[in-house]
Amino acid sequence: MKMRFQSLMIPIGMSLLLGSCYEDKGNYDYHEINDIVITTSEYSYTTPKEGMTNSVVISPTITQTITTGTENLAYEWKRQTGTLSWEVVGHDPTYTLTVTSSDTQPIVLRLAVTDTTLDIITYEEITVKPIFKFNQSWFLLQDVDGQAVLGCVDGEGYAREMTTDVYKRETGSSLIGSPVGLGMHNFLRTTAVTELNPNYEILLGVFTSNQEPYILKGATLENHNYNYWRLLYEKKVKGDLTGNPQIMKGNRKNFTIVDNGKLWYALPDELALMYPIKLSDKLGGGDNYEVKGIGFASTSHCLIYDGRGNRFLSYANTALGEGYNTRKSIANGAGSQDDRYLDENDVNRSAKIESIEAGSVPNAFNPETDVPGGFVLDYMGCASGDHNLTIMAIGHVGQQISVFEFCPDALTNIYIENMAVCNAKWEVASKGTPTVGTDGKWQVTTSSYFERMFFYAAGNTIYRVDLTQATPAVEVVYETDPEEGAIKMMKLKSDNEDIAYDVNSSSEAVPTKEIIRHLGVLQEDGDGNATLVEIHLTAAGEVEINAETKEPVIYKFNGGFKNVVDMLFSFRDEI
Repeated sequence: MKMRFQSLMIPIGMSLLLGSCYEDKGNYDYHEINDIVITTSEYSYTTPKEGMTNSVVISPTITQTITTGTENLAYEWKRQTGTLSWEVVGHDPTYTLTVTSSDTQPIVLRLAVTDTTLDIITYEEITVKPIFKFNQSWFLLQDVDGQAVLGCVDGEGYAREMTTDVYKRETGSSLIGSPVGLGMHNFLRTTAVTELNPNYEILLGVFTSNQEPYILKGATLENHNYNYWRLLYEKKVKGDLTGNPQIMKGNRKNFTIVDNGKLWYALPDELALMYPIKLSDKLGGGDNYEVKGIGFASTSHCLIYDGRGNRFLSYANTALGEGYNTRKSIANGAGSQDDRYLDENDVNRSAKIESIEAGSVPNAFNPETDVPGGFVLDYMGCASGDHNLTIMAIGHVGQQISVFEFCPDALTNIYIENMAVCNAKWEVASKGTPTVGTDGKWQVTTSSYFERMFFYAAGNTIYRVDLTQATPAVEVVYETDPEEGAIKMMKLKSDNEDIAYDVNSSSEAVPTKEIIRHLGVLQEDGDGNATLVEIHLTAAGEVEINAETKEPVIYKFNGGFKNVVDMLFSFRDEI
């Protein structure tokens, strides 16, 4: 972004609107102005591993309209260190940017070139963008002779990099233990919660039979400073170094881990200090519950399915600001503040799991008594209903599908007047023989892209269930190649969060990749050989057809993957 201030010729405010920026301190004829032009290239960097650095040489071309040479020029480089703060970092025509492992976001530099003869300053802002591995990647956790192996399909379109053991390639080591599952939090803040514009990094959880679950940096697959015991800090404080992670899930407002059925929760700051969550006194207190599914609202609020009580419950935490200083003292206290962490009266422990209360519109069902006996939860996450963000919980009893629609924002948003918190319930007869995982769950998925619609797998067939019709319609969307094996698992890349690829767009709506409509399907043959199929869907739940080639937008990847236990899609929020 180029800035000039010309105080003689036009007002400063108008010059800003025109996008030019001179700081003019002289009194002379207009034609004597020496116009300095700063021409830059596109610059990028890769984040180095812990303890190492990378360098990027920034060398803009500087020309003058009525002067040759550079003897009359002075230079000042600044690096943005906060929303409104800058640090002077150089005074040469070029600048060598040093990048450390903590750099994970675009780095903004400002170059000021001064004509010392005429006392005119010309500015140029230069953004150095990060290039990350795994910024759009399917991770596949495999069982190879009883050992966990992490595979990867990295990139987009047809030209993707497939790696059977990406963890070993990146770290030089093998995972320890047999595979259990994967988890992810795409939105761990790397900047203080007091900063207006947050930066994020990815936490990737790789869970094996090893005593300590792996918590990795999503960009490098190195161990993160926030290991499992640092996240679930009470375990460390009490000496309980046993981990049984079953769910790891986050968004911009929530970060949760379910360990041995119990909910651990961290507020959306840079500290990621988790607290174990108890039932409210009205629900009996203690931890007599077992979380089987979580759905996030757009605030620091989530709904859970308690498999032990066969009921849906609610958890909301409002201590982001009120408890921040305490959390910060604990996180930085090296154990000296552990008593404050364990204090049951601390504000950070005040929020409890509660019953789901009705909003301004009466509930359509009772979330604690209307769940059928024998119910198995297959999916819980974001969806859409009446053009509002909802949470959809989908499960089955026998061959019957039960669907529960929640609008958690109706609890607090007075503008949502057409939806109840417990807004709708459907019973749908399934077609085909649904695919059943080792945990007894069917392969079911949806996202906020689809209006009251979800998908499930049965053998080699993907079905779409449309709940907008008076009688829910169950239709075939896609049938896979039987020679490549039956469908083993199926997930959309994201249930609500997306990738922005032009954050500086002048339009109101920032363009996105629309990954919430990209469906990942894993097929596996009788020998365990796996093929990843990625299908792009339309809002109507049909396979997208390329406008130019008239072919379905479907990608297939066979990278030597075998006996896949779990899969998920890892992505950065901006590209």
